[in-house]
Amino acid sequence: MKTKLHTLFLYPLVLIFSSFLKGKKNEYKNFFLDQQKDTKQKDILEVRSVKNEFYENIKHFFNKLSPLYDKTFVLFELDINKPAEEKKYFAFDFLRVVNIYYTLSMLSARVTNKNIDVGFTFEKQKLNDIQINNFLRYSLLTFASKKVDMLSFDKEILKDEKSILAYETMSSYINNSTITNFSNAKNLYVITCTKDKKTFDIIWSSNDDIELTEFGKVYDKYGKLLTKDIKISTSPIYAFHK
Repeated sequence: MKTKLHTLFLYPLVLIFSSFLKGKKNEYKNFFLDQQKDTKQKDILEVRSVKNEFYENIKHFFNKLSPLYDKTFVLFELDINKPAEEKKYFAFDFLRVVNIYYTLSMLSARVTNKNIDVGFTFEKQKLNDIQINNFLRYSLLTFASKKVDMLSFDKEILKDEKSILAYETMSSYINNSTITNFSNAKNLYVITCTKDKKTFDIIWSSNDDIELTEFGKVYDKYGKLLTKDIKISTSPIYAFHK
């Protein structure tokens, strides 16, 4: 009963702080880790989030009897059929929940490293185009938060060549890059990065197609150069500045 009351008291405080705490991680050498088991260490606080759940995990961050942890690892069980940006019945979207777990780590006296590690798991299957787009957008929002040190998942989850190619293309842009800006206006999401003295945007829409203008070379999610009828859609693209 005491634990439940403590969680109830902390809940609004966590929501308030998660609304304005900014991530500070800008540079990434190796954002992706292929095997979740490599993140398992004795001094990591591990929690699991199903359907973007976090309320029941609040108590783990403020248990005075728990040991001190080096950092937090959050394993998200994803429904890869649903987009990361989806909000239903006042529920929080995926990025907000990442922010909440970061806030819990920041506020907790039991965790010393405030950035978190994140893991993904979902049903092993051959992914269709919509599912590939959703997987990419979950990953890109994790990256754009600037609050996550590393994203890990079992690469064996990706059972087909197209999803593997989309993952490897995304990795080639993200790894060894620096985030200079992240913006979200209505349905439009833009992550601006620099790498090898070049600036590019990773762009997608969570809904309607949007015309793309005033860019140099643009590549699709598989790394293929686009030359005509280029639009921003639910499928992420990589657009280099002129």
